[in-house]
Amino acid sequence: MILFRIYIEDNRVINKVYWKNQADDAGFQALVAQINAVFPNENLPYDNLAIGVNVGDSNVLTIHQCSVAQDSALAARLQNDLLIDKDFIRYIYDLENATKSYEIFYKNNQAYPVQPLGAGLSIYRISDMVDSNFNKTGLQGVYVRGSNADIFTWAETLKPGITMPITVGRQLNDDDSFKFEFNTATKELVSVKLFARPERTMVWNSAGTDTYIEYTADYFEDLANPEEAEIVKAKYDNHGNRVASDTAIEDIKEYIMVPKEGEDGVFEKRKLSEI
Repeated sequence: MILFRIYIEDNRVINKVYWKNQADDAGFQALVAQINAVFPNENLPYDNLAIGVNVGDSNVLTIHQCSVAQDSALAARLQNDLLIDKDFIRYIYDLENATKSYEIFYKNNQAYPVQPLGAGLSIYRISDMVDSNFNKTGLQGVYVRGSNADIFTWAETLKPGITMPITVGRQLNDDDSFKFEFNTATKELVSVKLFARPERTMVWNSAGTDTYIEYTADYFEDLANPEEAEIVKAKYDNHGNRVASDTAIEDIKEYIMVPKEGEDGVFEKRKLSEI
């Protein structure tokens, strides 16, 4: 499985979304099997390619799929008209209580935020939370993009002192967004989460015998649970090249060929640190 996205709230990763790595991805299929065991009649429109796990509560799993058009033959697989002709759906499975809820993401211009957008910000997605009986729960998610400064300013304007997911000075990817969750009845801001894509880099292990994938993020030091999140602090050699996070930089043996003193045209290998 490939760690694709994470949700962060109050400096903790609360949900990890994995992308199916290949057709026979055993780890991915094992998670899907847990859902099928509790919901044996589940018949979603598409093959499962993305699945989420709540950090600290493995009994809650999520499947992410696109919605379908009203006139699609696949629409019959959706259990309620609320799920049809939207952008995509986040199916949330509570395995312990055998209940299912939904986060419904709308297409452009199908929904509007309950609060005017802050200066310098743009809307990435708008969503509603829906319970197992397809009743809206009164929570609207407004996923926004913009500079961290503008996002933090809007949050402070809406609810002074609200807890933010990371510190303001962290560098993010262009496709990251902040989820502002509102009570639709009172229009009050309830929470702010970060929906982010960790950097994925193939590195050599410290022994130099094999490669593996590391996930990193500039907000690593903000996280209270980086190990649960599978995120490490990026490490670089003296030339700015990524190396494994467990590599001791001082042990990297870098050499250079230099002219040997007193022997014209003869070179010798020297440690770069000694030059």
